[in-house]
Amino acid sequence: MYIPKAFEVTDKKKLVNFIQNHSFGILFSETGDGPFATHLPFLFDETKGENGVLIGHMAKPNLHWGKLDKKEVLIVFSGPHAYISPAWYNETNTVPTWNYVAVHVFGEFHLIENKQEMQSIIEKTVDFYESPMPNPWEANLDDKFIDGLMNGIVGFEINIKKIEGKWKLNQNHSRQRQQNVINGLKTRDEYDSQEIALLMEQNLHEIKKE
Repeated sequence: MYIPKAFEVTDKKKLVNFIQNHSFGILFSETGDGPFATHLPFLFDETKGENGVLIGHMAKPNLHWGKLDKKEVLIVFSGPHAYISPAWYNETNTVPTWNYVAVHVFGEFHLIENKQEMQSIIEKTVDFYESPMPNPWEANLDDKFIDGLMNGIVGFEINIKKIEGKWKLNQNHSRQRQQNVINGLKTRDEYDSQEIALLMEQNLHEIKKE
């Protein structure tokens, strides 16, 4: 990912929090038939490997997994994004742009076929997404229906080699320009304008503290 220095984020805690809060990503790889992508939820496990691992599962009929074991893959996690109008700068010689937040994870894919490990992945996934619910649903893995569905999926771990973070929030502009953009974003409902405005405010606040 192209990351100008002004937009680069290397704080691991910040990157991990982002992945956990935007855990539905896209798994990319190169296959013999060309590039392939699969949209999946991922869980971040910091207790394994030098940089942590991503765990997940996909449908067995999805042929993507059959060509991935021990291969290098890229996972893209996308956050809020919004169009930036040059009119908001209140200055000449400005152009439109797009502000956004994204994290790229590079790692090695490892297929998991052991049933107990598969069950652990499903239990962790269900717990992660259900725990915030008022009445969390629990997966009974002894149930014949659930057990049958387990036969239709495959599990995996991705040993993380590198994580890249990009917070493109007009940091390459003056504080006044950034504030003008924030004011403009707050008047819009398109895309994720309100969320980008909040992130820009937080960024300005962090810079001020420094």
